[in-house]
Amino acid sequence: MEVEFNIAGRILAKDGTRIISLAEIIASPAAGSGATCAADLSEDALADYCKAVSAQNACKVYLWKDREEYGNANVFNGGSDYEVVNEVCFLCVYDCGKEMVRETTNHWNEKIDEVI
Repeated sequence: MEVEFNIAGRILAKDGTRIISLAEIIASPAAGSGATCAADLSEDALADYCKAVSAQNACKVYLWKDREEYGNANVFNGGSDYEVVNEVCFLCVYDCGKEMVRETTNHWNEKIDEVI
């Protein structure tokens, strides 16, 4: 089984929206030290980073981590397809350093679509 992590975010500042990259999160001391890849970043570390960036920029910040497990899934025609068989999505939203949303779901969180 393969596992894929996607971590990204958006800074919604007065002067416009800016994308947050995984490399930027890993390089930040606010996300904790020792992280070298998406799998190393805990939900707490991501929330700490989101809070710090939100407070620093006095704006709303969305940050999410999507974990997808790929495997064989049976289909009705007797064959099988290789697709997502398990998904966990973490989302946190901070506004001026104040937590607005922090939740983990077992599917893609539709609240993320608002800012993509």
